[in-house]
Order: sequence, then structure tokens, then C-alpha cells
Amino acid sequence: MKKLTLFISIMCALQSCHTGEQRNYVTVTNDNGPTLGYNPESGVKILTIDGLHFKDLNKDGKLDKYEDWRLPIEERAKDLASKMSVDQIAGLMLYSIHQSIPANESGFGAGTYSGKPFKLSGANAWDPTDEQKKFLRDDNLRHVLITNVESAEVAAKWNNSMQAFLESTDLGIPGNTSSDPRHTATTNAEFNISAGGVMSLWPREL
Repeated sequence: MKKLTLFISIMCALQSCHTGEQRNYVTVTNDNGPTLGYNPESGVKILTIDGLHFKDLNKDGKLDKYEDWRLPIEERAKDLASKMSVDQIAGLMLYSIHQSIPANESGFGAGTYSGKPFKLSGANAWDPTDEQKKFLRDDNLRHVLITNVESAEVAAKWNNSMQAFLESTDLGIPGNTSSDPRHTATTNAEFNISAGGVMSLWPREL
């Protein structure tokens, strides 16, 4: 039952997994159905059946049950689970270490872009790092813990970039992002790095 609940949360994300406006993805509207966002460069195609549009997330040219937004969530989740390996299922139970966007050059939140630190890489602030691509692709991780971001706009664009990268994987399972609650009555705790100024502080025990 716990596994099914986990898959259901992933299936809800499959409905539409992009936020904000960004030029590297397009949207397709369904009458009386969801608006689907996808990146054309990810390999995902749109299937049109009976005038309705669906994302071909596993790129097999046919509409699988888990891709069919008309079906009940439970049925879609069971179909997706049947297609996943043990490693892929285990990956859904993993959480990333703290991520900074863009990545720091050293220490906490460090990362590289094509082997180079951010300032020397020519990368956009919202591009996924080498390390992020590795844990998303190789470890099948889908829950990313964000601590420090340059701005809300960069955070939204990074989410779009991450989702586009995940669309290119075999089953096209999207990712989730979250951030720790701001707790402990100290201003220099790791969870408060991105505060950018005075903030409400609460005792940890609450």
C-alpha cells in the first residue's frame, strides 16, 4: 500500500510537470482535460487519439496506461510500477543532499557544469549540475532538496530544466522539489542559508 501511495504521488506529477514560462518547452491543450507541457528536445512526442493529446513518456509510439490521463490514478500507478525495475523503484525512496542553484564552487552545495565550476562553465544559473544529472539518471532519484537559490525565477527555470532532463529518461518520470522547514532559533543554521535577511525563528521542538 505504501508503494502504491508513492506511485500515486508520482502519477499526479505526470499530469503536467512544468512551471512558469520558458522557451525550451511547449504546451498542448486538451478540451476538458489537462494542459500538457513537454520539451521537444527530450524525445517525448505527443500522441493524438480521438482528438485528445497524450505524452508518450517512454517513447514507444503507443499510449500506455500510465500515460493515459483519462484512467484512474490507481490504474495508471500500477501500470507504471509494472514497467519499473527494482532499482528504479528504490530510487523513488531516495532524497538528494542539499542543493544550491546555481551550485557553489566548493564546500556546501558544491557542483560542476561539464566538469567546470559555475563561473567558468558558461552555464545558465538554472542548468542542472553534473552531480544532479548523475543522481537523477543513474540513481533514479526523484526527490530533490533545495536549500539556496539565486532567485525565484532561477528556481522555476531550474525546475523546468530538471523536468526536461527527466523526460529524456526511459520512463519519463518527473521529479519533485522541496526545501527544509526553517527551524531552530539561529540565523546561521544550514536551513536558513537562503533567507537573505531577517526571518521568523521558532524553537526546534515546535
